[in-house]
Amino acid sequence: MPAPLVGRKFGVNVISPPDMEDCRGLKVLGISGSSRQAPNLSKSERILQQSLDLYGSFGCTTRLIRLKDLKIYHCEGNYSEDPSQCIYPCMSTLKYPDDQMQQVYDAILECDILILASPIRWNNHSALIQKCIERLNCIENQYSWFGNRMIQKKVAGLIIIGHVDGIQHVAGNLFNFFSWLGFSIPDVAITSWVGEHDEDTTRDWEKIEANPYTQEDLVNMVHSSLHLACSLKEE
Repeated sequence: MPAPLVGRKFGVNVISPPDMEDCRGLKVLGISGSSRQAPNLSKSERILQQSLDLYGSFGCTTRLIRLKDLKIYHCEGNYSEDPSQCIYPCMSTLKYPDDQMQQVYDAILECDILILASPIRWNNHSALIQKCIERLNCIENQYSWFGNRMIQKKVAGLIIIGHVDGIQHVAGNLFNFFSWLGFSIPDVAITSWVGEHDEDTTRDWEKIEANPYTQEDLVNMVHSSLHLACSLKEE
């Protein structure tokens, strides 16, 4: 007898599109954590751009930040010495004139929806994403130490691409952090793709585009995050 069909059913979990008028003017920020030198070499960034195009079709304003293009110093651990010294603006922003992390801070504080894209690196998110997260600790500490909630009624989603099955591990780490920051997580919050074990990346983009589950997740993530962002705006 043939084995019973198992696994995820395609087309069952469909998030309907929101009303375009409700979405018009929402600000969507895409942050790419890929270290690839050219934008078109990064699969996670190409999917991120697809998501921004979809958001744009709903009348949203979109912006893309490539962490690779910015001069960002590492967190110097001021919190470990004295939590009251982990302040905003960040000590490193004040200390290093050429530090460009303030561009990221400003964009995050201004946006309604944040979509973070990362490749999988040894079962984890990229080093660029980790550096950004550690520098964002000063925003989280504004609430936990100073009682100032800087992030409210904002939505976060993820794009995770790789050749090892670390999607849930990466998503768990990142969503844990963004929840502490104050972001809300929509019903469908992750677009992902995992390649074969041989780790041959030369045909990845062709396979990603042909994968109906990845494409379904992308549309559902956009629709779901827009629904939540519109609801939060109405509160």
